[in-house]
Order: sequence, then structure tokens, then C-alpha cells
Amino acid sequence: MKNVLVAFLTLLAILLLIVEQGQSFSFDDVENQLVPCFSYVIGQDGDTPSSECCNGVKAVELSLPTRVERRAACDFLKSFARVYPLLNNDKVSSLLKQCAPTIAFPFSKEVNCQR
Repeated sequence: MKNVLVAFLTLLAILLLIVEQGQSFSFDDVENQLVPCFSYVIGQDGDTPSSECCNGVKAVELSLPTRVERRAACDFLKSFARVYPLLNNDKVSSLLKQCAPTIAFPFSKEVNCQR
């Protein structure tokens, strides 16, 4: 589990480095908010995300007031989903439905972030 967490955080750090500068959307904030969800989205934390995880998802949602910021977040999460094989798509979908049912985009490898 420790190696998986290190890989997760390393991937997030790499993705942070390739993001355009000047965006008000903070990938550091997203990383910090979503770390509590990690064990849930890889299927190791039962059927319900923790309240800390849901609070993080809601905080991320609130930090995306503009279309540009939502697209940046969507692209970031989509890139993560593509390269991280341990993500359980059903858990990710469930996470959004349980924690932030109004989030503006799904979290998947196939989502079109330009809509």
C-alpha cells in the first residue's frame, strides 16, 4: 500500500509540472483534498467514502467556479485516470455520486473535457 501511495503522489507531482502556469485552479489543493479518497477509489476502503474524502471532493468542486477551471481539473483527472491502473471505475463513479452529485464532469479515461 505504501508503494501505491508513493506512486500516486509521484504521478500527481508529475502532472502538476506539466500544467500551464497562470491558471487559478490549484493542483496542489486538489491533491491535498483528494488524498483521503485514494484507498476508496482503489477498492480498499469499503463501500462508502469517508467523510474526509467527501469533504475534499466537495472542496474541489467549489474551487472550480469557471469553465476554464473545470476543464483544467477534468484534464488533470482524466490524465491521472489513464495512467493509474489501480483505479476502480465503479468506485470513482460512486465517489462522485455519493460526495458531489452536481460535479460538472465525470472522472474517467474517456470523458470529453471540452464540453
